[in-house]
Amino acid sequence: MVRTDLTVLAGVGILALACLVVCGLYVYWSSDSYRRRKQRYRAPMQAGWAMQRAGEMPQAIETTPGTQLSQRCKTSLYRLIFGEAHAENVVFLMAASREAARKEAADALAAIHSITPDHVSLHHVASFRELVESGVSEDEDLRLFELAWEGAHVSAWADHPLFLTDDHSLLGKWAELYADLARELATSAINRARG
Repeated sequence: MVRTDLTVLAGVGILALACLVVCGLYVYWSSDSYRRRKQRYRAPMQAGWAMQRAGEMPQAIETTPGTQLSQRCKTSLYRLIFGEAHAENVVFLMAASREAARKEAADALAAIHSITPDHVSLHHVASFRELVESGVSEDEDLRLFELAWEGAHVSAWADHPLFLTDDHSLLGKWAELYADLARELATSAINRARG
């Protein structure tokens, strides 16, 4: 009986150890440092192959990690602010022009909130290009989500925007931003706890 219990306990211990190893590998492979290291090794090999093929000297290799916005976003995306100062919401949608964006947003928000389009308060209508030009983030695509700045730093991001579009690249970029913000918050909390 004791021997059976020890065998079961050893089996559970081995299984737990295997689970820890698998979880550790998963966390490591999904970490930013692993991805950066992998890109660092991949980029020189790709550049070397391209040089051999093209017979050219290498130029600066620009790798932009993460989600890239679609061409559709870059040509027809608009951001609007809906509501009053105490209860504003950020709205993203695709439209052919600024006026079309205003009308489509008013119609959609009126239907969502069961009000007439005349009662929809929209302001700060901005195109993709205007948002990129006014933003400060190094990643120009993240500038779409900037709401306020303190000098060259973003002090407020669009935290719960309403996406009136099904563009996966835009949704992916927003998710990427909030994953980075959550990671930074967790890192600073861990550093405060340590120190």
